[in-house]
Amino acid sequence: MILGIDASRYGHEQATGVEWYSWHLLNELIPLLGRDHNTEVRLYSPRDFKPRVELPFNVKKRIIPLRRFWTFVRLTLELALHPVNILFVPSHTLPFVFPKKSIITIHDVAFRRFKNLYSRKHYWVLNHSTKKAVKRGWKIIVPSVATKKDLVSLFGCKPGKIVVIPHGAPEVPKLLHFSGEEKKKMLGQFGLKDGDLFALFIGRLETKKNLSRLIEGFSRFLKEFPDWKLVLAGKRGMGFDEIWKTVVSLGLQDSVLMPGYVTEHEKDFLYDRCRIVAFPSMYEGFGLPILEAFAHRRPLVASNVSSLPEVAKNAAYMVDPEKPEEIGVGLKRLASDGMLVSQLITRGEQQLKRFDWEKAAKQTFDVLFS
Repeated sequence: MILGIDASRYGHEQATGVEWYSWHLLNELIPLLGRDHNTEVRLYSPRDFKPRVELPFNVKKRIIPLRRFWTFVRLTLELALHPVNILFVPSHTLPFVFPKKSIITIHDVAFRRFKNLYSRKHYWVLNHSTKKAVKRGWKIIVPSVATKKDLVSLFGCKPGKIVVIPHGAPEVPKLLHFSGEEKKKMLGQFGLKDGDLFALFIGRLETKKNLSRLIEGFSRFLKEFPDWKLVLAGKRGMGFDEIWKTVVSLGLQDSVLMPGYVTEHEKDFLYDRCRIVAFPSMYEGFGLPILEAFAHRRPLVASNVSSLPEVAKNAAYMVDPEKPEEIGVGLKRLASDGMLVSQLITRGEQQLKRFDWEKAAKQTFDVLFS
């Protein structure tokens, strides 16, 4: 038995959602695969990578370089020349050649909800690859019931083909410590001063994250809490220009800070010092920042749409993402109501226990070999 795994998203330096999914899932899945000595496992990647876990003797890296169109050209050729019995693709694109028993993870179908945010070429690739996965994939793994419903309603996928496996909780050091020099350096890097009160968003700065309305809601919040700041940490994405225009039009250049992509260590620092986490996204297949807020024991304002209520349950202050006034009220409540904050943090800790990468890996293992 030969199992092939697309590891092309494993170990990226500036990892986002899909990369972190591949990283955490494979770190837990690889040891499980090592116990099945009758299965040869091939980890395909366009570049060499250093696994966090030791590779068992039956798990081998297969480095097959190509800078562009790696899945459609290089992985396709590899599977044509050296077939496998099972293929697992943790992202959303199958190669042109694949075995009958191919399992693929589809994280979301945001491109169908926000078509205007994608180039014609990018939209075509995503739509075509999803249609192919729905039609020809043996099983499809999704992180939420919301994404399953989208695949059924938008692509006509058979519900029995879809397996819901939620992501695991993030790893957070139990005791965060930052030296005085390090704290001073990072505060300056983020445009903050010691003692600054701020709300935090972490994610790609793009239209579907609903940041213009978050900024509008924050502007309303500032009328009663003028000393606060809003930190938007993440890479710039599609629609960033409109987000910046909102900042300028409201005169918030000194109150809304955009430090760019942050490392995991920097992210821990920001979570450790923020007072509120804001995640009023218009659409998410899962929403890892929700679990990050819970793990860091921070109160959360989140949208009441797509998968977010499913992940947050009653542990967040939920708002209509299309109403900036609701976002502003949410920020006010979490800045002033200590009892509510305490309740949400306690609920968040309980909700966090439902999500575990080891459990996700075991469920994935069962799908691969069922």
